[in-house]
Amino acid sequence: MNTQQALLAAIALPFAAGLVAWLLPRGLSKLTKLLSLIVSALVMWAAIVLYRSQSVALWHWNGGGVIFGLDNLSAFILLGVAFFGVVMTIYSIGFLDDEKVSPRAYYANFLCALGAACGAVLARNMIALLVFWGLMGIPFYLLINLGREGADAAAKKTMIILGGSDSLLILGIALLYHATGSWDVLQPAVALEGMSVIACLCLAAAAFAKAGAIPLHSWAPDAGATAPVPAAAFLPASLDKLLGIYLFARISLDLFVLDTGMRGFFVLIGAVTVIGAVMAALVQHNLRRLLGFHAVSQVGYMILGIATGTAIGVIGGLFHMLNNALYKSCLFLTAGAAERRTGTGELEGMGGLARALPFTFACALIAALAISGIPPLNGFVSKWMIYQGIIEAGQHGLGPLWVIALVAAMFGSTLTLASFVKVLHSVFLGQPRSKAATGRRPNLGMWAPMGLLAALCLVFGVFAYAVPIKGLLLPALPAHLQISFENATWQPGLAALLLLVALVAGAVIYALGTIKSIREDDAYIGGETGERAAPYDYTGVQFYRTIETLPALDKLYRRAKEHCYDIYDLGHRLVDYIGAPLRALHSGLLLTYVAWCVLGLVVLLWFLVR
Repeated sequence: MNTQQALLAAIALPFAAGLVAWLLPRGLSKLTKLLSLIVSALVMWAAIVLYRSQSVALWHWNGGGVIFGLDNLSAFILLGVAFFGVVMTIYSIGFLDDEKVSPRAYYANFLCALGAACGAVLARNMIALLVFWGLMGIPFYLLINLGREGADAAAKKTMIILGGSDSLLILGIALLYHATGSWDVLQPAVALEGMSVIACLCLAAAAFAKAGAIPLHSWAPDAGATAPVPAAAFLPASLDKLLGIYLFARISLDLFVLDTGMRGFFVLIGAVTVIGAVMAALVQHNLRRLLGFHAVSQVGYMILGIATGTAIGVIGGLFHMLNNALYKSCLFLTAGAAERRTGTGELEGMGGLARALPFTFACALIAALAISGIPPLNGFVSKWMIYQGIIEAGQHGLGPLWVIALVAAMFGSTLTLASFVKVLHSVFLGQPRSKAATGRRPNLGMWAPMGLLAALCLVFGVFAYAVPIKGLLLPALPAHLQISFENATWQPGLAALLLLVALVAGAVIYALGTIKSIREDDAYIGGETGERAAPYDYTGVQFYRTIETLPALDKLYRRAKEHCYDIYDLGHRLVDYIGAPLRALHSGLLLTYVAWCVLGLVVLLWFLVR
């Protein structure tokens, strides 16, 4: 397969396979699964071929600009899109057997979403980018709508928010073309002046909506909570983050020359996204909805890193994008295994699953520590690089805003850790609280993706500079972002070695029996013991409810429950308010409609004869 064939295959093959999957009879579900697996593997192969070449162009617009092409950054993003396509296909085959989901509809839309994502990444022409960017909304809507109760409302919200942002994308592209006269994605960067400022903000809004940044974020938690688990892991957890941050990186590195004011504005959005979303995640009681808010919070780190404009900050932001896709997808997949076992997605209905699902617990523990920024896992390395990027930007004109951004980023990591202490305790530790905790265990098709993603969280942390940064990120970035990491940032090797020594020492001590057995005794409750003392289990969910009653936060959380921070609901209320007088005019009486027709005719005649 040469490079041009690989480029065509990455775009056309998923669409063709999606059409075939839709036309296959319902009884051939195994053939549909096999087709999806083969096509996703071929797309991965094509992405590897393109990444190794990192230079190919295909088709021209009237003999001029390139329609589809590849550079270093798009080759890197395409590799990520293809990788998660294969991983989620394998998990889907293992997970969806017990779900009331049509294999034909699921895999057809999954493949079309994969093809549209590849087309958007490989588009070198703004019109082609717009077409594939908009096409992604259709399979996204249909995939989310295949989920549990409430999925139709979540799909509708996703379609409206992303569709509305697509309108801003159209406006931004039109204004950019007016300023440059070129449709090329890789055209020379434009200075921010006049209409180009509006173009930059419109394109950034489309990127933030796709990635799920505040205030265009509310679709992500709803989609994550209701869509089928593999679709939730593929869309709000991995694919949308890759595409949204890809567009934001294009805006910051290639399309515009960002001044200090615009960078500061983006840094502020990143800081608000980190803190606002993690505060919302702290009080969630549905596991996948909680993960959805954390997916939003992690976008803030990516925006912070790229918006600094420093080499280490940009690399850290892109590295965090990759890391987030790894550990967030892993967390969604482990959540699916826990739901399958217990029959519920509510934290209060889970508990004690570590003994029943030890491998799932190990994967969830690694991913939870990674997203919390615990060394030597991958999340810590990329966050540390972002911290350094913020400090360096503060020394080069960002002003006092860098202090706010740094505090928000570090405090967000602390709250993330607190949130996942709640998750691990409520789901895997403590006592089982579900009568349905004897459901089906995960199969090999579910274990393999979870284990692979958890292993990559560890490898990308311990060997961060040797494997992902030098092998994947640096080749994807322009020359001015090529820096040496020998003394630039934290080195994870020593910390990993010390942790390994500590674990080995702990295992030896335990094996030698120096740790005494646990003493069991009756619990004292109100001075009573034995049968008089009623059993009591204070869950992590109950403990974290106290956060909502804190004097400084109670009003904020009450307004959040009233959807005062949800741009979708605010827009819905505004439309209802504007439309109320118009609805009042529709009384259903024939004489009223006749009167309005006569009045309209009089006004029209007056304009004509005037």
